Amino acid sequence: MSDADFFNPPADGMPAFAAAPPDDSYVGDVQFAPPTDSSDSAAFFTPPVAEAPAETPIVLVPDQPVMDFAAAPTGVVEDVADDDDGGLMAPAPVSMAPPEPSAMQKWNEEWQTTLLQRKEEENALKASQVEAARADIEKFQAEREKRRETRMAKNRSDEQDKLEAIEADLENDNSWQRVVKMIELNQDSADGSADTNRMKDVLVLLKNEPDKASALNA
Repeated sequence: MSDADFFNPPADGMPAFAAAPPDDSYVGDVQFAPPTDSSDSAAFFTPPVAEAPAETPIVLVPDQPVMDFAAAPTGVVEDVADDDDGGLMAPAPVSMAPPEPSAMQKWNEEWQTTLLQRKEEENALKASQVEAARADIEKFQAEREKRRETRMAKNRSDEQDKLEAIEADLENDNSWQRVVKMIELNQDSADGSADTNRMKDVLVLLKNEPDKASALNA
């Protein structure tokens, strides 16, 4: 057996899947048969007379003339006055009355006025008090300076008197007089204090009687 006989199966025993393919007019299970009459073919593809579109007439539109624009002015162009309105007067402005303030606005204005008045009174009172305080401070300082000078003068006077008394006591022969000046002779009335009356009496006696004091010293 030749190679051609091997690849070409016999015609009688050809299976269904090996059959020759159908022609181009075969679609699925439906096969369209070509028309046999040429008139039938023309009638098939020609639309009915009633359904045929009517011929649309062609309308020719004439060319429109080109619009000419006004030429630019030459020379000096004068300004037109604002009041030259061709005899037409502008309407007069309508005067609108201001709206009347509400009660809340009136109350706020009155309250602001009251606060301003109170602030001014407070500032005036504060200024007067500050001025009075400054005057009082100046007066206090002046009085303190005066008292200080008076006290200093008294201290100087007392010191001078004491120095003179010390010099006089140094010249005195009775030393018990200086002793009596250095002690307190008043009776101490405090509870529980010691009784020093006899000692004070002795000192006074020696002070007043220089002879006895001299005998005691001898």
